[in-house]
Amino acid sequence: MYHRVTPRIAGVPRPTWNVTPERFRRQLQCLLSRGYQAWPLRRAVACRQAGEPIPPHMFVVTFDDGYECVYEEAWPILKELAVPATVFAVTSCLDADGPLSSDDWTAAGSAKVRASAWRPLRTAQCAEMIEHGLVEVGSHTHTHVDWRGQPEAFRRDLACSLKVLRDVFGVEQASFTFPYGYHDPELIAVAREAGALCVLTAEERLISPQVDPFAWGRLKVVESDTAATLAFKLSGWYTGLRSALKWLKGPWHACQAVFGLGRTGPKTRAARLSPPKSVDFP
Repeated sequence: MYHRVTPRIAGVPRPTWNVTPERFRRQLQCLLSRGYQAWPLRRAVACRQAGEPIPPHMFVVTFDDGYECVYEEAWPILKELAVPATVFAVTSCLDADGPLSSDDWTAAGSAKVRASAWRPLRTAQCAEMIEHGLVEVGSHTHTHVDWRGQPEAFRRDLACSLKVLRDVFGVEQASFTFPYGYHDPELIAVAREAGALCVLTAEERLISPQVDPFAWGRLKVVESDTAATLAFKLSGWYTGLRSALKWLKGPWHACQAVFGLGRTGPKTRAARLSPPKSVDFP
């Protein structure tokens, strides 16, 4: 799961949710050199629906939000390496000249940085990528709202988004991702009824034969990721370790409650040994 692919600019805050073009190329090159195969998302879904096993060492590249830099910076690299990808666009924002309302980068909209780093994709750019055949465009809703607790409003928004993709780009049964990764079973059911091809979440887990394509997780890729760390994530050890650490938090907090650990101030040994509030990996 990628978002932005744009160079850093000196004197400007580092772009959020970003991987530089050089790092992006290196990540993909190294995975391919290690024997990994890049598949289109639609091929992976078709394989799963046919009951066929998805081979190991396979990965799918996706982009959320649909920034113009995907066309300007990422697409040339995808073509160079023959790596397919799916871009999930916020359909109401196509061709907009302002930044996405969800963009948390403080430099978004600034004249100091390239507009493509924060501006949404143009309709013509999406059409060009689709026509080439390497990149598909999916739905990231029409208005990029947290739809939890609003199933009917979500139904209308998604129908509008899918209609844009169908009428403007000829995309039948588009794939879908939730804004911010926020979802629940009711919203997933709505997406299924609306005719989406699949639903990808932001939960960091691998695809397995038992997982419904309407609840497939994705692994977040960050700028510090190397081929080694990505291979570690794709091996399954990463998600297993994260699950183990989350499980261990429970017993630790139980011990704190029973024995009063960490209650005597931050300078005590118990407080120094307390686990962090969250565990992040490079």
